[in-house]
This record gives sequence, C-alpha cells and structure tokens, in this order.
Amino acid sequence: GKTDKMEGREKPVVKKKLKEDNRMYKKLLALCLAALLTASAAGCSQGTEGSSAPAEGGSAPAGDAAPSGEVVTIRMGGWGNFEDEHAPGTVGMEEAIGVKIEFQKYPTDADFWNNLPAQIAAKTAPDFIALTNELYLPYINDGLVVPLTSYVEDGTISCWDSIAQNLKDIWEIDGEIYGIPTYQSPAVFAINMNLWNEAGLTEDDFPETWDDVLEICQVFKDQLGMTGLCLNTQEFHFTQYALSFGGGWGLGKTINTPENAAALQFLIDAYHQGYVVTPKELGVSYDGSVLMTNDAAMSTGGTWYINDFAKNAPDVEVRYIKIPHAEGHEDAAGTFHAPAYAILKGGAHEKETAMAINYLMNDARYEAIIDLGYIPVDEKFFDEFREKQPALADQIEALPLSNGFGYPPSGKMFADALISKMEEALFNPDSTVTGAQIVEELQAEYGE
Repeated sequence: GKTDKMEGREKPVVKKKLKEDNRMYKKLLALCLAALLTASAAGCSQGTEGSSAPAEGGSAPAGDAAPSGEVVTIRMGGWGNFEDEHAPGTVGMEEAIGVKIEFQKYPTDADFWNNLPAQIAAKTAPDFIALTNELYLPYINDGLVVPLTSYVEDGTISCWDSIAQNLKDIWEIDGEIYGIPTYQSPAVFAINMNLWNEAGLTEDDFPETWDDVLEICQVFKDQLGMTGLCLNTQEFHFTQYALSFGGGWGLGKTINTPENAAALQFLIDAYHQGYVVTPKELGVSYDGSVLMTNDAAMSTGGTWYINDFAKNAPDVEVRYIKIPHAEGHEDAAGTFHAPAYAILKGGAHEKETAMAINYLMNDARYEAIIDLGYIPVDEKFFDEFREKQPALADQIEALPLSNGFGYPPSGKMFADALISKMEEALFNPDSTVTGAQIVEELQAEYGE
C-alpha cells in the first residue's frame, strides 16, 4: 500500500433452466421470440430514416465479392458511439457486398433491453446488435441470439480466425459461436489530474489498495472540501469492487462469499463517511460526467473515457491505472469488456447480416476503435495501439489478468436486484442493511 507515502476468466456455461423465480421472465421472452420468428421479410429491415453517415476510409475484407441485384438494408441496434465506433467500418459495404446498414440507436443499454420485447412483438427489432458480455447469457439461453457457427464454417464470417483466443472463449458457448467480438477492454481506475494536482498529490500517491483510496479521499476532504471517489450505482462498478476484493459472482455460484460481502460493505461505509458521491444524486447517469464536472477525482471506469473526455472535457487531464485491490489480494483484477456483433433470431436477412458483420471487421474500423482507446481483437494491431495510446499501453498486459463479469444466468434481474439493494443501503439514512445480508439474499434469489 501507500500508507506511509500518502499520508482467467471464467468460460460461461449455458444453463438450460433458470430458477423458479425467473420462469415468468422466460415465458415472456419465449412469447416475444415466437412473435419474432413469425416476422415477415418486411418486418425488421425496412422503414428507418436518417441513418448515421459513415466516416471516410475502410475497405472490404478479402473474399467478399460485390453481388448483383438490389441492395439489402439491415438495421443494427445498440447504444453508445455509433458514428465513431461502427460507422467507419461500413464505408464501401453497399458496393462491395450489396448490404446497407442503418443504425437504430438507444440512449442506454437499459433502454435497449427494456424495449426489445415490445419491438420483437411489433416486428421492429433490429437485425443485429452490439451485445455486451456483461448480461448476455439470458438472451442466449432463451434463444434470442442466432448461433454463428455455420457462417464461420462456410466462410461467410472469415474474420473469426484472426480473433484472439481469450475472446473466442467468451463467445463460444457449449460448442456454438454467438458473437463476433468487436474490441477488448479491461476496466480502469480513472483519476482527474486537475483535481489531483490541486490537492497537492503526485503520481507517487497513485493508489494501489482501497485503503490508499480512502486516505486520498480524506485529503480531498481536507484540502478541497469535496468527495474524492465517484461510485456509479450500476452492476458494472459493483463488480469491479467484488473482483478486486478477491470475490466475484461466479456465474451465480459464488455470490454469497466473505470477499463479496466485504467489497459491498466497503462501499456502504465509505459512502456514509462522506468519501463517495454518486452520479444519481448529482442528476446525471454517467460516472465520467462526474469527473468531467470536477465533482469527484476518482472512479472505476473504462477506456471509453478517452473519447468522451476528448470530446466533452478536453481541458480535463485524466490518468488511467489498474483498479486498486483490497489488502491481501494483490493479484486481483477487474473485468474484461468484450462486446460482440450478434444476430437476433427472426430477421429477414440473416445471411446478409452475417456478411455485413464480417465486412465490419475491417482495418478502417480497427483504426477507428484504436483512436477511441479500445484494444482491437486482432493482435496484429497491438503495437499500433501502444504507439497511439501510450497512456493505455499497460492495458494490453492486463488482458490475461482480467476476468469475465460472471453474472448468474438471471442476468438483468440479478443486476437490478443488486442495484436496488445497494441503493437502499447507501441512500436510506435509516438503513441497517449490510454487505453480508445483500450477498446472502442475492445468492438465495439468483444463485446457482
């Protein structure tokens, strides 16, 4: 630690049956799937106006040939930065393979998943999506995602061979491939250096342990009269703490452990000691926004901060370090983000969608995601990433140490319950709920 100074991923296994308290959710999804499977050819891929304009650059991957006949229009759904992350890969696609992509953007991942069942029933769901590896198992379990194995085997999706094995392990489940990873990114601990310097701190004071973080929070309290640490009350951030305390959800098998209890209790105690601020109480939804507005100096986050700060807060200097760990857990690390292109069941143009996904995995898009601070899935781009993103170069070495998210098959229901229970413990001044009680309840409700 800095006290005297400062003064393998789990390979997911698909569960064939959820617990009894999840059955109603499964029935609803099954009904939506049935509606999707009966969608007409006109259902999913027509009627969208105003798609995002592609960026310049890009080329067709080897093996694609321009088809004859009409151009097929498909829709990609998701959230985040379509213009910079996905659009660069579409340049020339229409001419090369006769497919055009229109983007169907949602404000947040929650908005997407909350609206998807109704869109499936209304036959307005997108053909394919950018699916995170955070809460993906329920959608695969319930048959909403098309296996891509046959398209890999017949050469329609040829990019699979160039993808790193650690990513293949995430998206190849029970012998079937369900997604084509688009980038990889370990979680980071972000530091607002403007505030750091103003508080009289130096790089030598960068925290290694969570006890170091608390001491630094006290410095911010004393020197600047502010809270030092931002905690976004989302499952992504809670999971960083659980893993860095030596815990993790273990796909539902290890929710109720002393390590997870200690991680959640650490956050509860730090909040009530005045060391922590949440985006929710500031009226925003994003942890990065809290650092941009100088309302906190530190937060768990991801490399997407680089592009966000460059666009929205260019005067704020940010440094990215390994996520701190609890005492005695020096080898603990955070999560590993590996979103993928995945095809939804029932689309009218499944083959063309597979062709489009393969086309998107071109050099122009890899160049674009490097500029965003994301590590490409093809290792041949690692040296270029180190050169263009020196502040994140160490993240490549962190990849083998990072973990999957390990959420149980109940997925979003588990995440929502975790958030609800933690927000009760944090925001209710009369709450006596402990971290140990929370993980015990979650294990009983959603554990395997």
